[in-house]
Amino acid sequence: MNTDSVLDNHHIKEVTEPVKFPLADHNDRQIALLLAAVALALYLRTLAPDLLPGDPGEFQFAAWRFGLAHPTGYPFYLLAGGVWQRLLAPAGISPAAALNGLSAALAAAAVGMTYLVMLRWTAGPPALRRLAAVYSAVLLGTNLTFWSQALIAEVYAPHMVLVLGVLLAAQRLAPSAPGLPRAQVAARPLLILAGVVGLALTHHGMALLLMPGLALYLAWAGTGWRDLPRRVWVAAAALLLAPLLLYLYIPLRAGPEASPWLHQRLGDGTLDLYANTWAGFLHFLTGQSISVGFRDLAGALGQLPQAGWLWRYHFSWVGLVMMALGIGWLVRQRAWPVLALTGSYALLQQVFVLFYNIGDILVYYIPLYAVGALWAGFGLLGLSTGWRTVNALDDAALREIAEEQAPSVEAAPGDGAAAQPPTPAVGGLAVAGRILAGLLLLWALRDVAAIAGAIDQSQSHGARRQWDAILAAQPPTDAILVSNDRNEIVPLFYLQNVEQRGQGMTGLFPLIAPDARFADIGATLDTALAAGGDQPVYLIKPMSGLEIKYQLAPAAPPLVQVLGPHTPEPAHRLEQPYGPLHLVGYDWQPDANAIRVRVVWQVVEAVGDDYTATAQLLDAAGAKLAQDDFQPGGDYYPTSLWKPGDRLVVEHTLKSAAPLPAGTTLLLGMYRGADFSALAAPVQVPVP
Repeated sequence: MNTDSVLDNHHIKEVTEPVKFPLADHNDRQIALLLAAVALALYLRTLAPDLLPGDPGEFQFAAWRFGLAHPTGYPFYLLAGGVWQRLLAPAGISPAAALNGLSAALAAAAVGMTYLVMLRWTAGPPALRRLAAVYSAVLLGTNLTFWSQALIAEVYAPHMVLVLGVLLAAQRLAPSAPGLPRAQVAARPLLILAGVVGLALTHHGMALLLMPGLALYLAWAGTGWRDLPRRVWVAAAALLLAPLLLYLYIPLRAGPEASPWLHQRLGDGTLDLYANTWAGFLHFLTGQSISVGFRDLAGALGQLPQAGWLWRYHFSWVGLVMMALGIGWLVRQRAWPVLALTGSYALLQQVFVLFYNIGDILVYYIPLYAVGALWAGFGLLGLSTGWRTVNALDDAALREIAEEQAPSVEAAPGDGAAAQPPTPAVGGLAVAGRILAGLLLLWALRDVAAIAGAIDQSQSHGARRQWDAILAAQPPTDAILVSNDRNEIVPLFYLQNVEQRGQGMTGLFPLIAPDARFADIGATLDTALAAGGDQPVYLIKPMSGLEIKYQLAPAAPPLVQVLGPHTPEPAHRLEQPYGPLHLVGYDWQPDANAIRVRVVWQVVEAVGDDYTATAQLLDAAGAKLAQDDFQPGGDYYPTSLWKPGDRLVVEHTLKSAAPLPAGTTLLLGMYRGADFSALAAPVQVPVP
């Protein structure tokens, strides 16, 4: 059989028909489903079974109420999640568990989609392409951070599904496997791509980082879509913009009926966390209404060591080498569209996470890990082919084309019915590469059990146990419950809005609103006490150190009642300026074995750093008789959080037996623990 004539006929056929090449046949779809099923089994085995703290807990109750979550709102996720929760509710699955399960299902789908993305971007013998695609899918599916987000109600698994959906749709519009001729395209791929991009942009703002690379890919890989009729482009624009209308969900569902947690009682008023104005809408949509920001250049560069460690930790040196080989393989194959898309996307995402200053920045690396998994897959393909150039019309494609043309091609004498294009010989380098590729796939699977054990959420009942104990302590129905940690308060809103427990209680935490009233735990308690009116204020757990500012009363554990700030009047007044502070005086309370010294400080100006307080007893010659040093306020209210106007009581215990020798003095002061530099010159006074 003359294969040249077959290829010529094929190229002629491409002039009028969309290009045909081996994307994913029935077997490939089955492999993708198998990979997704195995991943789902792993994720369900380690899935969180109940309500959760933090953002996952917020999504669990916001979706159930079809209400609003934190900025930027995530309307698509909350609508889909709320429907999902209701579909599973008749089976006895709680809304919390159901939304956790949605992440598992979507993460598993992303694993299968990764296989298909890789398959469509590769060329050559089907077995080797499948091996490379499986390798990429396994690397993503067993990635520690990605797996961790598959176990909780979070937005990152659906984000990856939408990103991979964009890639699959783009591949249909502009196929770019090496060696493929460009061809006419139909309208349907463009419309699908527009709709998926719109959904991705509606779900998470990170999708914007994919758009420059997508534009480069489409411009480089295909031309036929540019000539589509104007009506197709109008329809595509409509499909792109239509999902963005879901952002109208924010003002429509931000009211107290749908989202009561955004409108909690605070005394005689309401703490409104969403302002139903155009400015409020824009601040919420852009994330300006939460306390996050961006680092300067020096701060971003300071994150580079962490970034390097994260890449090594998630891929190991073996994976990093495979990624480098994969980039080299793309260059060798001249797969410039794929390289432009993945390279620009990874670069923009990496720069973004270096500059973006947010507590959970580690999960923003997931798209980078997905790109890394794809690059590693290309590296594996390069090894398994012996680093020889392949294209989309190699091997299986030649056979497919030959079979299509076989009825019209006369077999040469002696060819018989089994005539096929010749299969290239496999060299020794390729054989070694295929053996190594198989070993690398096994290497990628080696730590699955260890990863599962490290991130297993199947016994995560901490949030429920904590709040069962809090509600069992029977706080007043109108209590203001305060924590220093947002994550700990969030489950209260689930209990109130899903299970109708703890109704009427207000939950506060630092940074619940981006203003000075909630700047830290001290400011939050001050606001609760001042604005709460007759609502009693409770800490939901003991917070050692807050006693320096507040009168605390024991309540049924784990609750601690906050009665108000101290108003101390020391017996021994000093009225001594001390740097940014004012030393009001002290109380002297000796007993048989020790002396308690209660020092009263007044804050004049912000201290700005964490200092250690010292109290020392010195004899007439200056020799030390006793000393007590510690960080006043502990972890919850250190000196860096002290505010002008605060009157604070710092209590020292000096172990010294009475009577003290004549001429004994008391030295009081503060110093910075890191370098022992004094906040001001110490104050030394005679003892009573």
